[in-house]
Amino acid sequence: MRMTKKFKLQIAAKNVDLYKWVTEMTPAEYESFSKGHKAMGSYFEDGEFYMVNVENMGNEMIVQHYQLKDHTEDHLRFYSDRTKAYIYRWIPAIVGVPWEMKVTPIDNTSCELSCTIGADFPSRLLAIAAWINGFGGFFMRKHLADEGEKFAKDIENKFNK
Repeated sequence: MRMTKKFKLQIAAKNVDLYKWVTEMTPAEYESFSKGHKAMGSYFEDGEFYMVNVENMGNEMIVQHYQLKDHTEDHLRFYSDRTKAYIYRWIPAIVGVPWEMKVTPIDNTSCELSCTIGADFPSRLLAIAAWINGFGGFFMRKHLADEGEKFAKDIENKFNK
């Protein structure tokens, strides 16, 4: 399952560097992007960038272990193949979680930020349970809209100089 939301930025796409933005993000900044964001840490290991974050989404607490799989200045693709989702905050389940961001030019002074999140459930039963509980639908859409809008504003502010 994947969900994408797009946000218009009042900045030329050529001025945005998503890789710089994400690798310089502080825990305090991450936590400010959503009420559900509880903690974040990031590090480089053998030249690879990793990010671990903890967030609440609906009734679930989620601990994500992202690895940056691909990146350019205008595109990031993360994947966490061992995200622990605690259903009703008690029942642990391992899911795969993609996170992708891309900047596309609109004209010389604006661009569009596309933010995609999702969940790859190990079984159909877990996917159905998550959907019923709201994690796979309502809460994920709400979380994406909230954090995506704040990501967009932060990117716009940092690179609109």
